[in-house]
Amino acid sequence: MKAYLDLLERCAMTWVQSFAALLLASSAGIDLSVSTVQAAAASGLAAVLALAKGFAAQKLVGDKSPSLVK
Repeated sequence: MKAYLDLLERCAMTWVQSFAALLLASSAGIDLSVSTVQAAAASGLAAVLALAKGFAAQKLVGDKSPSLVK
């Protein structure tokens, strides 16, 4: 159960970090032409990729942790 909570935290923080990065880049004058909804969707994609990587790491490393580092 702890491994799944760790994976959930990693996915949530990936979403928050990428969403904040897209919004900050837009407000810093970098023209990304991305709406808030598009930024949220792109961040969701990053979170899904983090989830897939976490599940793959659990299988590849053979540990319950979603990290590739043993």
